[in-house]
Amino acid sequence: MYSAAAVANAFLDIAREENKKLTNMKLQKLVYIAHGWHLALYGEPLIYDDIFAWQWGPVIPPLYEHLRQYGAGVVAEPIRDGSTPVDPASREMSLIRVIWQKYGGMTAIQLSGITHQPDTPWNQTWRTWQYSKIPDSLIREHYQRLRHVRAAK
Repeated sequence: MYSAAAVANAFLDIAREENKKLTNMKLQKLVYIAHGWHLALYGEPLIYDDIFAWQWGPVIPPLYEHLRQYGAGVVAEPIRDGSTPVDPASREMSLIRVIWQKYGGMTAIQLSGITHQPDTPWNQTWRTWQYSKIPDSLIREHYQRLRHVRAAK
């Protein structure tokens, strides 16, 4: 398990390799989606930070604090929080790369739209307990359903 900052840094590294830019909002969504798929595929969390249902979607508060200085702009530097970086040879990094291939070309607004759909963990939590923690169990169930829907296609 990694910090959300370490996973965000992994996405920043991949984006830098491709000369792409990432914003706070897009990083929040990519880390959340990677965490969801990790829960569904491996049954365990990718990140140890809690995720909350904020007005603009799922937010990881420690990651938000690291990135708030950028506002809606581009994140210019890696996060320096002393956390262990994602091992480049790990299954976690393999998953992060797959998430990047699938979702990295989307805008922050498109990713936000995905997380705001009816019956998503954010939507279910926001409807009942705004600004509260989104349980990993709810996130896991959602991404397991997505996995089965994709497998059926």
